[in-house]
Amino acid sequence: MKSLNEYKSIYFIGIGGISMSSLAMILKNRGYNIAGYDRRKTTATEKLENDGITIFYDFNESNCAGADLCVYTAAIAADNPEIVSARNKNIPLITRGELLGTIAKDYRYSIGISGTHGKSTTSGMLSQIFLTHPEYDPTILVGAELPSIHSAFKTGRSESFIFEACEYKDSFLNFFPKICVVLNVELDHTDYFKSIENMTESFSKFITNCGEDGIAVINASSPNALKAVKGYKGSVISFSSEPDADADFTCNNVEFTEGFASFDVLMHHGFLMRVKLSVPGSHNISNALAAIACAKLCSLPNDAIIEGLSQFYGVCRRFEYKGLCNEAAVYDDYAHHPQEITPTLAAAKNMNPKSIIAIFEPHTYTRLHDFLNEFAEALSAADKVIIAPIYSAREQNIYGITQYDLSEKINGSIAFDSFEAINEYIRQIAKKGDIILTLGAGDVTELANMLVI
Repeated sequence: MKSLNEYKSIYFIGIGGISMSSLAMILKNRGYNIAGYDRRKTTATEKLENDGITIFYDFNESNCAGADLCVYTAAIAADNPEIVSARNKNIPLITRGELLGTIAKDYRYSIGISGTHGKSTTSGMLSQIFLTHPEYDPTILVGAELPSIHSAFKTGRSESFIFEACEYKDSFLNFFPKICVVLNVELDHTDYFKSIENMTESFSKFITNCGEDGIAVINASSPNALKAVKGYKGSVISFSSEPDADADFTCNNVEFTEGFASFDVLMHHGFLMRVKLSVPGSHNISNALAAIACAKLCSLPNDAIIEGLSQFYGVCRRFEYKGLCNEAAVYDDYAHHPQEITPTLAAAKNMNPKSIIAIFEPHTYTRLHDFLNEFAEALSAADKVIIAPIYSAREQNIYGITQYDLSEKINGSIAFDSFEAINEYIRQIAKKGDIILTLGAGDVTELANMLVI
């Protein structure tokens, strides 16, 4: 695409998404005229409107009139009326990924954090480390709200840009970061990636985009991440949370206090520092090591890393504490893949509750169909499992699958047809000392809010 400097008015189709709304505000702060469309009013769109951005909630041919450029997300279908209208008006159309890639090129030190799981948490950790000292002042684009800045984005004054690199529909192939991070590579988005080999190949292309003068930060404990980096001609830095791993950044002397880890960080097998995390779960040790590796590559001092990690309490919807229901603690988490549910439930168990009640909202028919047995196995780690209706997102139910198909595979689980019914049931069974976990990437966070009223 042409330089953004050649445009003045930019129209966002699907502006209410976490990334789209953040990009809209970044460009508004740069002086562009911004408007957009979304199918419904949300907290995110209300914030944009309060900041002076015009948003349409009903389609009209005139919505995008006057725009020089239209931006849309990968989840928007090509025959969407808003896209068709822009095309008929000969307004250039680009994807969210193309826009983010263009913005990232403006920064000397761009860090793209990729992986099937852990992107938002790791991006948040690294951002919090940078934020400990004003002189680092990065631009940030995270996939969830970072409580310390009360937003998912921040426009900084330095030449550093920390952003998530999402693999869905190869969006991250629009990015050319100086440092690329691969946290893990597990099969997901099977409506697009047909095999793990197909997915690994895309990650390999993303790494190649760093160029020979770039740096790839790779999880040495992820076999597919190692396959993806094979043949890369730039520098490779590795990390691993496994004992005695052959990696550049490792850990030992791990201790847990009420589910929160403290550990020694080793660089090239020599002691570097000891850190204490303020987010639960052993999986966050690996995320922290990735953030630490990036911070050291950017020459941040150890005290900034120690302080930043201790002050990072998570991003929204990542094991987020919501309140109490019948004196049971309610946590909300974005986990929507079996490999995300497993460590989330393990983190809850480390907090020693009387019992764990997991409420899962499956996200897309394709994912539930393709990972049905894996979901059943992962969720079985909870003491009680509740299955909510499937969040369809962008899909039609071509498989005829329902929440009851999953419930039948989990002993003692119950499926419901509405959040209201689940809310009523949970209030009958929850007791002091329990942990209630709402899990999913859709609307299940609304149920978490209902439970703590």
